[in-house]
Amino acid sequence: MGGVGQRRWLIGFPAVVVLIILVGTAVVAVARIQRDAEARPGLSDHWHSAYTVWDCTAGEGGEHQPLFEGRRNSQGYPYDPEGIHSHSDGIIHIHPFTANATGEDATMSKFFESMFVIMDRNGITASEFGVISAVGAECDGAPAVMQIVRWSDALTAVVAEPDERIYEDFGAVRFKEDGEAFTIALAPRDAVVPLPLTVGDLLGVSPSLVADLSQPEGPVEFEGELDEDVPGVRVQDEG
Repeated sequence: MGGVGQRRWLIGFPAVVVLIILVGTAVVAVARIQRDAEARPGLSDHWHSAYTVWDCTAGEGGEHQPLFEGRRNSQGYPYDPEGIHSHSDGIIHIHPFTANATGEDATMSKFFESMFVIMDRNGITASEFGVISAVGAECDGAPAVMQIVRWSDALTAVVAEPDERIYEDFGAVRFKEDGEAFTIALAPRDAVVPLPLTVGDLLGVSPSLVADLSQPEGPVEFEGELDEDVPGVRVQDEG
């Protein structure tokens, strides 16, 4: 009997292992599908961010550089394998075509690829303005470095109070929400750099951003009393 029981255990044990593996794989697959469905931006999103390239060594005190134009096919559509591009309008259009550009994979590298831009700590290269080199660059007597300055809400952004400054691994910078602003800059560390000139254009391409500019919650309170001599709408007391 012991031999029969041992054989049954030897046969059953691999089956249990296989079952555990199958269940574990199914759980991981479901979790991944759920994660992809909740990832933002998703395949159904169409976000916009304002951007500019700022060179502190250009002109007197720095200048905005020409906007990325990218390349177009014979039908006039921009080259865009993943769904993150610009129409030469100073706006980054973020509407992923594939899962490779959704959620955490919606990154600046996808934008640079579609616009044929190369950026690293040594500088940035684009056909629209050539090479901006950070090697030995100085502004206002301080070393200038390549950086990406990010404001999470372009419409209410304060120039001197960005949400994030990135000094390396620029391609990994994520697009996290609709209505951001990015200044790609050669400037000293922590220097105040300008917002993109196209910040005001975001309302035209992302009307949903208007909701962020609504009045604060709760009733509006007035200081002092209303002046009876000022004309206005009066409510007649029917009593």
